[in-house]
Amino acid sequence: MGLGENIQLQKTAVNLKCGAKVVYPAHGIGIVEKVEKVRANGGHTAFYTIRLDESNMTIQVPDKSVSRIGIRAVIGKKEIPKLMRTLKKSRGRQDSILNWHKRQKSYLERIKSGSVFELAEILSELNYIMSKKELSFGEQRMFENVRELLVLELAEAKGIERKKADILLDKAFSA
Repeated sequence: MGLGENIQLQKTAVNLKCGAKVVYPAHGIGIVEKVEKVRANGGHTAFYTIRLDESNMTIQVPDKSVSRIGIRAVIGKKEIPKLMRTLKKSRGRQDSILNWHKRQKSYLERIKSGSVFELAEILSELNYIMSKKELSFGEQRMFENVRELLVLELAEAKGIERKKADILLDKAFSA
């Protein structure tokens, strides 16, 4: 199964019912608080109200935009070993030799894909670059943001505290 297929599976595996935990790309974990049908343009459209855990921000998303945005279910426990392997093996890609602005653009596109495996590759690439040189301010912020998104999802998927998930990420890089 190719990476594009993983992304598509993740995007379509969303159960947007009240109380469902979902990942909103670049923002983290949220919970579907409300599902309502709204009359618009002569028809009805479902809107999902999602409250993001970290910022307590509420977002309304029309049903038609869910897959385009990349909203997906939190990974399952069965996907965690694959996530950890991705962190371990993806030491550096071709992107790591590009200048920061090109890499940043690539990273932002990959984050928007909604794939947790893309996040793992980004983090691994930045960790590889960090082993070779000091990260710039922008690279460091990207590293911290992506790491935080992975910690949040790993903690949610495993049902553990964030500190324990953080330790697991450290172990992936040191193995």
